[in-house]
Amino acid sequence: MKINRKLCAIALGSTILIFIFLVLISTLASAAQVTRIGNGSDPAIYGNKVVWTNSGVIQVYDLTAGTVTTVTSSAASYPAIYGNTLVWHDESSRTPRLAVYDISTAAKTYITQNVDQSSRPAIYGNRIVWSADYNESNYNYNVYMRDISTSKQTKIADGNSPDIYNSRITYGYEGTDGRTIAVYDINTKETINVHSSSQIFSPHIYGNKVIWSNFYSRDGFIEMYDLITKKTIDVTSDNTGNTLYGPDIIVDAGDDTGTHININGDKIVYSKSGDDQFGYAGVYVYDIPSAKSTPVYIYPKETYTTPDVYENTIVWGIDSNYGGGTANDSDNNGIYLSDLYYINTLLPAAEFTANVTSGTAPLVVLFTASGIDGVSASWLWDFGDGITSKNEMKATHTFTKPGTYNVTLKVTSAAGNISIDKTGYIKVTNSTTPETGVPVANFSSNVSEGYAPLEVQFNDYSQNATSRAWDFNSDGNADSSDPNPVYVYETPGTYSVNLTIYNANGFSYLINTITVLENNSSDDSNSNSDGNSKSGGSKSSGSGGGGGGSPEPAKNIEVKELSQVFITNGKEVKFDFTKNATCVVSVNFDAKKTLGKTTTIVEMLKGKSSLVSELPSGEVYKSFNVWVGNGGIATSKNIEKPTVCFKVEKSWMEDKKIDPASITLNSYREKKWEQLEVEPSGKDDKFLYFTAKTPEFSSFAITGTAKKASDETVTEPQPETETGAVNNNYINQNETGNEGTEAEQKITSTPGFEIGLGIACILSVFLYKRK
Repeated sequence: MKINRKLCAIALGSTILIFIFLVLISTLASAAQVTRIGNGSDPAIYGNKVVWTNSGVIQVYDLTAGTVTTVTSSAASYPAIYGNTLVWHDESSRTPRLAVYDISTAAKTYITQNVDQSSRPAIYGNRIVWSADYNESNYNYNVYMRDISTSKQTKIADGNSPDIYNSRITYGYEGTDGRTIAVYDINTKETINVHSSSQIFSPHIYGNKVIWSNFYSRDGFIEMYDLITKKTIDVTSDNTGNTLYGPDIIVDAGDDTGTHININGDKIVYSKSGDDQFGYAGVYVYDIPSAKSTPVYIYPKETYTTPDVYENTIVWGIDSNYGGGTANDSDNNGIYLSDLYYINTLLPAAEFTANVTSGTAPLVVLFTASGIDGVSASWLWDFGDGITSKNEMKATHTFTKPGTYNVTLKVTSAAGNISIDKTGYIKVTNSTTPETGVPVANFSSNVSEGYAPLEVQFNDYSQNATSRAWDFNSDGNADSSDPNPVYVYETPGTYSVNLTIYNANGFSYLINTITVLENNSSDDSNSNSDGNSKSGGSKSSGSGGGGGGSPEPAKNIEVKELSQVFITNGKEVKFDFTKNATCVVSVNFDAKKTLGKTTTIVEMLKGKSSLVSELPSGEVYKSFNVWVGNGGIATSKNIEKPTVCFKVEKSWMEDKKIDPASITLNSYREKKWEQLEVEPSGKDDKFLYFTAKTPEFSSFAITGTAKKASDETVTEPQPETETGAVNNNYINQNETGNEGTEAEQKITSTPGFEIGLGIACILSVFLYKRK
């Protein structure tokens, strides 16, 4: 009877854990820009494809098409992918083997030689590596490599858990000094020992970086070795390993289900089991250049994930051991995907401010949070007087009693918990007469959004004001001192309205926002005569040039980058994209009107834009969209001389044999492609830079034409000399041979120098012959 009660308690506890887990997933998924793409475990990603297993069946998800394809299999595990080639551990024949599958042809072959139950494949190019054949004499497996193009198979070394990148293989092996991480060079046949310790596991390699998990004297942390500098650093601190705790056992990192780490480019992904500085388990990413870890997605404590990364996309699965789940438990075995764009651009440091921090009771204070955007899940304000407020980035609170109050804002986010505490932030004194009281700014407007021309009635509800100044159009100048003024906005844009009030004790201010939309004449029937929408809702412009939000499906966007500037009439405007996330360096134009603070978004696409009917002729390098502001502000009425500055990789031109002089930017207008006027504007070791004049901002495609067979050499286009400053601006963001650094270069030339030199050479030959 006691046993039955115990079993019932375990079952009930597991059920409750699963319920809480599912609720948290449902709550956090919408906030973290996370997509569940299927059920299963052990996902891997390369290019636009994600592969995983579900009950022994291989699933392939196409990121571009958003579709899942099933590959015929019945006992598959530990899949890996490179290009169109899949490889996995397979026991459908009841004998361990490795399956090799070509996605494009659906051809499947098997590797049976030197494969056992411990074989976990890794692939790069045509080479597959794995370990098998345990040797009790030296406590090691054997590391094997097979070239699937030639079917040649070779033993590389004694060791296990190999990984491969290009011509290098990393693995771990048991030695006299404990465990050692080693790297083998396929071309030189040389092996170097990277690091030794008693408990180091799961090596991975990308480029010149080797990473592994170290469990010696700690709960688990990640180390990284640079093959160039010969230095080892700690990537993370304690408790970052993903040690699994079963009902009665601890599975350490020596098991393949232990620590889950991976590396691609300059990003390392890993899993935490909880009790970290954020207090949550989850998926994390470490940025090598900045040496900073960021949570990607948070789960309850002791939830175990298996992340992998390719460029800006992270995928992960939930381990089946969570909550007592089984391998067939679809609720616990979800496969999830997140775009690092949302982590990189939407998670700045949190902060909050108050429009006034002191005054007499009753004191009305407007608190405004900043630095946090769409990833936020919930908000909790604690005003220090026993009253709290939930789920608002802005909170108005009245302090009714004199005193000094501590204010705290706690943000629960898919990227972690953030708490901001301000001690003694609000000081409230006894009531005095209005003439001697502390000023408290407050105002309202009859509308906050509408179509130009937009007439807005403002009303001052401030306390203790003896004078005031209104700034309606974000230019820093006082426009009115009236208590209840009316202002007409003629130009579309987003305006910050600032009311500042004064008295003998000081000043106070409050800022609110007015959004003015462009009134499309074809839709006049939907608006009142004052430009306000009858329905009260917002209305998209419908004009070209990216007014408003992006209509591009999220699944077709490889990466986004944002830039924000204040647009002033008569000024040159330049949106710089300094993160180098896309092929666009900057977007430029001259402003014909003051539009206020404006955001421009560049979307680099995975394939053809859904907004175009076909791709332009030529070899396509990249497709991208440019969206400037909202409400269709990027029109000829508001801007002039628009240009796009972009860059093209030299390696792509070399691989495709592209003539640099043929590089063109194509703009999609009126359902057809138009080639734009392009001028070279610089170069560095990796890129050529170009500037294109464009009639509008829309969907673009960069193309080039392959060199003719008769062309022996083609000289790279030289940057224009009359715009040397422009050249300098576009070179300072590009990489050198050293990681984590930026180099500023200046390219200069003398006009006509090459022509003059050629004429001088011809003249010399002519004179020589005359002698």
